[in-house]
Amino acid sequence: MADIENKPEKEDIEIGYEVTFDGLNDKEDATQLSTLRKWLIVVIISLGSTCITCLSSCWTLASTNIINHFGVSEEVSVLGISLFIIAVGCGGVFLAPMSEYYGRKKTYTIGLFLCGTFNLLPGFCENFGGVLFGRFVSGFFASSFMAVASGTFADIFPKDKLAYPVALYTMSPFVGPGLGPLMSGFINKYIDFRWTFHVMTIWCAVIVVMVVLFVPETYQPVLLMAKAKRVRKETGDDRYYAPLEKSKRSLVQAILLSCERPIGLLFRDKMTFVLCFYTGFNLAIVYMFFVAVPYIFETVYGFEIDHVGLTFIGLILGMAISSLVGPFFVTKYMNKKAAANKGIMEPEFRFFSIEIGVFIAPMGLLVMGWTAYPHVHWMGPIIGMFIFGFGIIFIFNGIFGYTVDAYRLYAASAMATNSLVRSIMGGVFPLFGKQMYKKMGIHWASTFLALIGCLLIPVAFLFAKHGPRLRQQSKYAWA
Repeated sequence: MADIENKPEKEDIEIGYEVTFDGLNDKEDATQLSTLRKWLIVVIISLGSTCITCLSSCWTLASTNIINHFGVSEEVSVLGISLFIIAVGCGGVFLAPMSEYYGRKKTYTIGLFLCGTFNLLPGFCENFGGVLFGRFVSGFFASSFMAVASGTFADIFPKDKLAYPVALYTMSPFVGPGLGPLMSGFINKYIDFRWTFHVMTIWCAVIVVMVVLFVPETYQPVLLMAKAKRVRKETGDDRYYAPLEKSKRSLVQAILLSCERPIGLLFRDKMTFVLCFYTGFNLAIVYMFFVAVPYIFETVYGFEIDHVGLTFIGLILGMAISSLVGPFFVTKYMNKKAAANKGIMEPEFRFFSIEIGVFIAPMGLLVMGWTAYPHVHWMGPIIGMFIFGFGIIFIFNGIFGYTVDAYRLYAASAMATNSLVRSIMGGVFPLFGKQMYKKMGIHWASTFLALIGCLLIPVAFLFAKHGPRLRQQSKYAWA
């Protein structure tokens, strides 16, 4: 491989001339964007993720009006939450790896546009089957933001600068689920429940416009295609090429291959399987809150629908504050560990964040469960939600950061795998969550979830110790 400023030798002409980003003539290289532009990209993508997760949960407090309007049972109504969440995970398996072939920007733009388009069905359709279909398809295309975002951050930020972008993004898709019921509570108290979905469609449209105007393509193989095209035009030599241009895949082949890598990561990589289950369990509890929290505050404290929505402020604040303070302490610890490791930053240093969160999150569940008495102030369970939200952000920051760092080349596929597992678990738990709280009681149901969380505590410590060896054994990890 030679520099593009030099003409290829005679023997090179026969085989072509591959272009690279060599630091000399790299107008297309996304890593050269200004810091301000990079953070603008992070903010827009994070707002998109907040929109998607808010869309997933806004159904929660619209459910009573939906039941009355369509004449369906409470169990059937919960499908409006579950189908959307499961579709987000399934869609990521297709859309995230395809972004590694066709580019991030197209995946974002087309995916969110179709998400908003199919969200019109819940807003206008008079058939409940059509409403559920709209929810599922909308969630499928929404996954473009949820699964591809971390890959974009890995494209534009160096390894040692990933902590804060990942922290902001980690906060956004978890603040969204708390924001959804908060918004939905007021809409459904004072205006027609259809506006729950109209507002979300407008939000989707705004994010699509922002992506089109301000978010460039960031995936290096696609950018190399743009550079190769420019160099061919400048030199008049058609033998300059980018590696992706040599691919002979059809669209069908690309889709099949896009499915293979996330599934392979799930079943052939031990760390991915366990970490996906861990994130799935914690997200499942968050989505179980959408049926459990209204039950707790309506039965124990007699809250009305708009007041129930306000109780999710505890969860939102816990996540937001954790996202702000967590990266500071974790980054300080990681830098100290790197200094002691001859300046080498190991991905396993990110497990420190998980080692903090695994103790805090179960504590929040216990506080939430055992303060839910009529004679105890209603702030008790909200404080429990705050503590739980504070803890799980530490967990997700550690797992997301480790996934992007350890599986750097396949970051989007690895995050799609994680999204698939956590979305399936997050979609299933609401189907039995309210029944569990009714049968076991508010106190013991929360305790049961906390005990499962305690059983998972050793995972972070074991992986922190044995992670380097496991990465060496993986054909996907960045060893």
